[in-house]
Amino acid sequence: MIWESWYWKKPLIEMADRLKKFKTAGDLDEEILAQIERDVFIGFYSVRKLIETITKITDATKSMRMQLCWYPNIKHVNWRNNHKIDELYDLRKKKKETRDIVFVCGRIIHSFIFTPVLDESGLDGIFFTSDLDMQKKLYFLEVDDVVRIFECVGHDDPTAITWKRNQTTGEEQATVS
Repeated sequence: MIWESWYWKKPLIEMADRLKKFKTAGDLDEEILAQIERDVFIGFYSVRKLIETITKITDATKSMRMQLCWYPNIKHVNWRNNHKIDELYDLRKKKKETRDIVFVCGRIIHSFIFTPVLDESGLDGIFFTSDLDMQKKLYFLEVDDVVRIFECVGHDDPTAITWKRNQTTGEEQATVS
């Protein structure tokens, strides 16, 4: 249970700021790539932990959805070849689907493939897929979307909580806004 959420939210904002800088940093060295990896993994773990709390972020943030790009698998993936993304997935056949934030957190936290995607400017986004999806598809999330998620959760400060008890089942339900 997270008691004081600010200590989880503040680092998310700091990670978002770093990722914004890496977007236009040009050539990124190994140390920066490792920082990106830590920021994304720890950031999405933090997002998921905050979502799992009942009262630390609003229902609107918990129900956030985003559009992911993905590419179909064309060759068997294993731990010996998972770095050969262009051989494993058809990067010419870009598809899109909408997923909720919990799905994205889980796939990144449990990723079998995770790699930053760089362009001439710097960090463009991340490729990721979990052990559940690796034989089907490779996801891509733009760095701007990662930043948006981290900032949204980091700045989310609920102002009202309403508790209700279901008269039939006896279960309590919270509405956080």
